[in-house]
Amino acid sequence: MKQAVNFRLDETILSTIAVLANDLHTTKTDIVEKAVAQFAATTANRRNALMQFAGSLSADNADSMLNAIQSDKNSKDVDLHL
Repeated sequence: MKQAVNFRLDETILSTIAVLANDLHTTKTDIVEKAVAQFAATTANRRNALMQFAGSLSADNADSMLNAIQSDKNSKDVDLHL
């Protein structure tokens, strides 16, 4: 069951939604629903791309890798040759 909601959107976004709805002979609601569904699918695909590596390392290897990443992240020794 659909529910009425209120959003504050920029005028250009509202115009784009209206143009798409007109061009595609559909409702503005349909445009927004499809856009949200596509955004959710794209976000899920990015998450799944990372999850393919889950469980592929032993706990010790994973801990070593995380420690190396953490130490490299915190170590910013840069020789500027000045």
